[in-house]
Amino acid sequence: MSNLLHTTWRDPAHALAQERLLKVAGRIQPKSLGGHPSRITQGEGTLLAVTGPTGAAVSAGTSAHLGAFTGTWHSWNVPGTPVPDGTFALVRDDRQVIEACSDFAGSRTLWYAFTEDHLVISTSQRALVLLLGGFELNRAAVAWYLSSGSLGTSAAWDLRVKRLPRGARLILDRQAWSLRIEESPLRFAPRPWAPRDCEHALTEVLRTTLQGFDFGSARWGFPLSGGYDCRFMLTQLVEGGLRPETMTWGLEASQHAPGNDAYVAAQLARHYDLPHEYLLTEMSEEGPGAIVDAFLLASGGGTDQLFPYLDGMRLWTSLSERGFDGIIRGDEGFGWIPVRDDQHARTSVGMMLLTDFMDPATAEAIAGGPQPIPAGLERHSDETLEMYRDRLYHGFRIPVGLAALNEVKAPYVEIASPLLSRPVLEFIREMPDALRTDKALFRRLATALSPAIPYATMSADDDRNDYLRTGAYPHWMRATLQTPQASELFPEAFLSRLTSHLGHTEGGLLPRRDLRGFLKRIIPSGWVKAVRAQMGPILPSPRLLALRAALITRQVALLREDARAWGGE
Repeated sequence: MSNLLHTTWRDPAHALAQERLLKVAGRIQPKSLGGHPSRITQGEGTLLAVTGPTGAAVSAGTSAHLGAFTGTWHSWNVPGTPVPDGTFALVRDDRQVIEACSDFAGSRTLWYAFTEDHLVISTSQRALVLLLGGFELNRAAVAWYLSSGSLGTSAAWDLRVKRLPRGARLILDRQAWSLRIEESPLRFAPRPWAPRDCEHALTEVLRTTLQGFDFGSARWGFPLSGGYDCRFMLTQLVEGGLRPETMTWGLEASQHAPGNDAYVAAQLARHYDLPHEYLLTEMSEEGPGAIVDAFLLASGGGTDQLFPYLDGMRLWTSLSERGFDGIIRGDEGFGWIPVRDDQHARTSVGMMLLTDFMDPATAEAIAGGPQPIPAGLERHSDETLEMYRDRLYHGFRIPVGLAALNEVKAPYVEIASPLLSRPVLEFIREMPDALRTDKALFRRLATALSPAIPYATMSADDDRNDYLRTGAYPHWMRATLQTPQASELFPEAFLSRLTSHLGHTEGGLLPRRDLRGFLKRIIPSGWVKAVRAQMGPILPSPRLLALRAALITRQVALLREDARAWGGE
């Protein structure tokens, strides 16, 4: 993937130089990615930069889109024409209008800043901070990252930067210098479908959508797991004539463990006679400081999901170096887990508030004021709990949580998520509650169309947060939380509580992982889900909060370093 950066100025007196855009583009590109010059295009009062590997990025003048469309859209670059379908980030312009368009799901985030003289739009928050000069800390971002491991639906690290909502069109009238945003409504309106009729209709929508993507004009890899989503997508892509290069990644020990993603994925690839390789994501021998910086600089600080990137981004660098332009992901929104109440619905999709687990006074001190539920994501009086749960998944987890994970990969490869296309999500919003809960209908459909190969019961990198309990990372977190920078962001009593949990580290991880794998193989997944539904919200552990607080501290420090390098805060 690339990052795009589009700038517009009100009059020639405030024009931006190409050299400045090139300098920004060079600074946001990961150091491990050499030999990828940015593409700079000059327009009439506009500049476009497309950075990094650009094999799947498409531009026309100073219009550009990243990601992938489904179907053919000849006028994608013309403002005012219909917004394409697919998963993408799109900016287009002419002499009268600048438009930025997010896809229907919000799978890729576009950030923007609008001033008296400039409109700057980018897939990189850091690029906007560099262009704007200085840094103005947004306390709301600190609160959301600490409570949910994300930035929420609207917060950015800098007060001047805004997030374009999912399914939205930002429109700048260049003559009047006025900005407006048009958004797509997010409503669930279940129809009284008979299960068999709904299954047939969903099958057709999925087949048409998946086979409508153009994966032949660039080199796309297909990360293959042992679950339902990737397996179903693989059957449809192969049926449509695509022979994707498949891959799985994880720990060395996972390749030969029955029930593991790696083991099952290899069986699926052999079944379809597809090229397949296993890529290692073993923890890097570099210190935590270097690993964390590489992660934050790539991601822009939108997610706390550090674990998959403990190899120091080597996996994603290698995919780019080997000529992959993009990967096809199985992100989806077919329905979420059973929940017991509104709070459980919120927290299950990651929309947790500070007041869910700490006293209001401490929460307000960290957030700089109240931290409300995002506007539009409260439960409606006419919604069932299941409708609310899945609306939160479509309105928060996909455009906030999953989109942030895409931002981590964005500097290295392009991303396409066909199951998040508009026709698929619109159909899901009309499905009965019972057919959405726990992806009931989709799981049945995927099983019916898949080969008789068992599903995976654990992932190929099944350690998750074990690294927070032993080794160098607890020491790094403790040292980071004892810096003056952390004291500026968090109350001292709160920091003391966090660091007190980091003094003891546990032994080796292998027995814990072996036990987890054994239990997953013998305990039915349905029992586990039923127990979790009764338990309600799972609150963040002290160690996870310590990780988030340390990542926040380092992210703010990196942005301030950028500000100093570019002329002060």
